[in-house]
Amino acid sequence: MLENEPQNLAFHWSTEFVRALFEEGIEHAVISPGSRSTALTLSFSAHSGFKKHIGIDERSSAFFALGLAKAHGKPAVLVCTSGTALANYFPAVVEAAQSGIPLIILSADRPSHYRGLGASQTIDQLKIFGNYSVFFHEVGEPDLHARSLKRLRLAASQSVQLSMERSGVAHLNFPFSKPFEPDTKYLKQVEFENEKQARRPSPKYEQSRSSVELGETFWSDVISAEKPLIVVGPTSPHHSLDFITPLARALDAPVLAEPGSNVSSSRHTIQGFDGFLRNPDNWDYLEADLILRFGMQPVSKALNNYLDKLDTVMQISFMHPNQWTDGTLSSQKQILLDGELVIPEVTGAADKEWIKTWRKVEKSFKSFREEQLYPSSPITDGYVFSKISETQPKKSFVFLSNSFPVRDMSLFGEFDGKEIHVNRGAAGIDGIISTAIGMSVKQDKPGFLMIGDIAFLHDTNGLLLSAQVDRPLVIIVLNNGGGTIFRMLPVHQIKEKYTTYFETPQRTKIAALCRAHNIDHTLISKPEQIIPTFDKLIERKGVHVMECMTGADESMELRHTLWNFKFTNDS
Repeated sequence: MLENEPQNLAFHWSTEFVRALFEEGIEHAVISPGSRSTALTLSFSAHSGFKKHIGIDERSSAFFALGLAKAHGKPAVLVCTSGTALANYFPAVVEAAQSGIPLIILSADRPSHYRGLGASQTIDQLKIFGNYSVFFHEVGEPDLHARSLKRLRLAASQSVQLSMERSGVAHLNFPFSKPFEPDTKYLKQVEFENEKQARRPSPKYEQSRSSVELGETFWSDVISAEKPLIVVGPTSPHHSLDFITPLARALDAPVLAEPGSNVSSSRHTIQGFDGFLRNPDNWDYLEADLILRFGMQPVSKALNNYLDKLDTVMQISFMHPNQWTDGTLSSQKQILLDGELVIPEVTGAADKEWIKTWRKVEKSFKSFREEQLYPSSPITDGYVFSKISETQPKKSFVFLSNSFPVRDMSLFGEFDGKEIHVNRGAAGIDGIISTAIGMSVKQDKPGFLMIGDIAFLHDTNGLLLSAQVDRPLVIIVLNNGGGTIFRMLPVHQIKEKYTTYFETPQRTKIAALCRAHNIDHTLISKPEQIIPTFDKLIERKGVHVMECMTGADESMELRHTLWNFKFTNDS
């Protein structure tokens, strides 16, 4: 038998594992080229049941896999060689761990007898991700013993089950000795055998969502609130929040749902709160007596300040078992929620004027905002957000970069009921392009990314993955000449240090970068160009970069104007 030949051992071992992953329902493999991982790579290449994606930059590849997993809730598999290749996965591992996204990492390694001796491309890969992984297994060197092969297949099952159950990263380390390449005859044999398995079986494991029922004491306390409020931060695939609207209806409570929460639009959802809650003078009209919190920690500084100020009010945080969420330390009660909350036949005691007041403040703020948003030269970031959100196609998704974009959508955009995604686990600016491209590859719809110039430059290697995008994906770069997010901080007042060390102005020619990657680029410098250009690009297949030249000073002045909005009963 060909698998018994020493040359085929590594490939046979890898094939057994890859087939087990297929049986568990895994669909996507993101592979970075390398020598030590040859057997794993060829095993995936020989199996037509997987969709293979090739990425030469491991950091970018990991965020790409993150995007795939975010889009459908199942883990994507990453394959890399030994050494720093694996270490480059770390930023995406942290993001996945803290936002609850399942991933499976397969790292090739030198055998144990090479470690600690200065051998080339050898680092300590054992539990390299520490507590950021939910499962680690040192697979061991290949052998043909029946018990070893059974344990290998079990490791595949464990990696899928635990990454989904615990909403995080499973890491398996594969030490290989040479030879890595199988006999070509055996490679062809395995490809032929795999075709028989290409029809995907029912997976051995499927994640089920339970329903959670709470007792009469809980509901009697909740329905007695006269000013109940529901707050929803960004969510991940493991959050199941379809009950939010029925809950709001039962309590007659306003819902403050941030971009990335993906809460359905209803008469209870309130827009513009990142603007009108920024001014504490408005809180007197909007002081809740019960706050129910769902999803991850809110992004909005205004909302977090509001929650912190009301820390004496009963705040109940509903948390996924794998994520403790209370960055403001203001919740008095925490409830683990792994599934849908069952809403009984109850009627709240909310003051009839409560939600009317929120709507009145919302309407007043929107009118004020509309007065401030007008075409200007240079264009403001806020104007771009307002126009793009107005014209966004219904069946499309949005990805928001961290720093100002995720905040500006809340302040300037109309996002109620729209599909919006964010990387808010660790909230870094690394890997944003790669994540958005991963989502686009998996989503059967057009999408667009809102990103600042610094975050764009931070992940330009993500553009190497653009050829894999079939649907329209518009990357809208808000080029305001640096990291203007720091203008929100006191360090902005230290003028002699601020620009050089924090805002870090850049003069990179984004158009030239796009040409280097064979990506379409359009420069926007006038307000009237925004909507026609976007409407055209969102209909074209593939990746397109729409670079909007915006004024940093003018954009910041507009934000401060909205943040200082003050509501009055006669406004």
